[in-house]
Amino acid sequence: MDEESMGVRDEIGFLTIHQRYADRFFPGTSVLHTRARYAVFVPWLFEDLAGLTGAAAVRALRERERELAGRLKDAGESQVIGSRVYPKPSSQPPSTVYWNALAIWGILRLRLDGRTIPRAQAHRLLKGGGEASDDDGQPLLSFDPPFVPLPDRPDSWRGGPITLRLTTAEAAFLRERLARLRPVGRHELSLLARLVRTKAAAPSGMWSAEARAVAGADQASLVRAQQAASLAGVGRAVYDALLERIVQVADKRETSTRHREHLAVVVEEHGPVAAKLDVDALEADVGVLPPKLRIVLTATKDWMVSKSGDPAPLFDIYAAAEARKGPRARLALTPNGRARRLEWSSDEHGLAGPLHYRWEQVSTLLNDLADSE
Repeated sequence: MDEESMGVRDEIGFLTIHQRYADRFFPGTSVLHTRARYAVFVPWLFEDLAGLTGAAAVRALRERERELAGRLKDAGESQVIGSRVYPKPSSQPPSTVYWNALAIWGILRLRLDGRTIPRAQAHRLLKGGGEASDDDGQPLLSFDPPFVPLPDRPDSWRGGPITLRLTTAEAAFLRERLARLRPVGRHELSLLARLVRTKAAAPSGMWSAEARAVAGADQASLVRAQQAASLAGVGRAVYDALLERIVQVADKRETSTRHREHLAVVVEEHGPVAAKLDVDALEADVGVLPPKLRIVLTATKDWMVSKSGDPAPLFDIYAAAEARKGPRARLALTPNGRARRLEWSSDEHGLAGPLHYRWEQVSTLLNDLADSE
């Protein structure tokens, strides 16, 4: 469920910025999220299986989630979790994808110690009437069920066609939960909570005037997040250009120049915004960055200001940052590095772009809430 699921290798560590800003603005969200109705589907599935625990509960839940994928697919829905592997069960079913969100959004109650209960213990709580304990014999909750009171299930839940469109009651339930969200350790409402409270569809973009208008205390941070996203996009393009160059120069292999050409495009498009980033203010927003990542950010800014166009002077800095990956580092001038570069194809590797902070998933969530029936 980690951000590597975006399909982007994080060689230099830019996803540290991505995750921290995304968690601040949009608590509980994940790049694996698809549609909002799964946030009620999952608790319903668990409550339907009350009485089962252990292996029997695991098998029953896997089958119910597999059946749900089939029913949604038959209804012509897109963004169905598990649709690509159906009729086989998904390796990342809804109960896995949304479990953390359910806890952060206040749908799944927390343990007495403030931690999220595992799915297996939720089954035990549903069977034991709130008296379940952990492996040390400590109570998981007081005498409350694992989930808060949920909206009524529609008749379609029990059989027949079912869709991913929220009912009015379900949307009201989720909106009430999301409208309270605050980032961990902060008192002000999150940007997601502020957007939910407008009851409108998603703004045209994360950096749009509509989004900034409701950002409240996060307005300045939102501006910095855009600058950091752009600088990370330039940094990703620098990395790819350096890698393409080292394949040609050090490994003496033929390769295209598409990533070196793309670097110039990225710098032209995102450089003006990226160059405005104050790294000290960035750390005030998201916490102290890994030292080598901070060096990469400041060196990349300085390189853009120099307007040299040749990223070669950044090679040692980027190679040092990637060294955290050990034998998987591709810039390393070692046998392992050369072997990793043999696995890399310039023409097949995607072109670099800025960070997105899960905006696509957040937009879908907001649109689902606005489009309830």
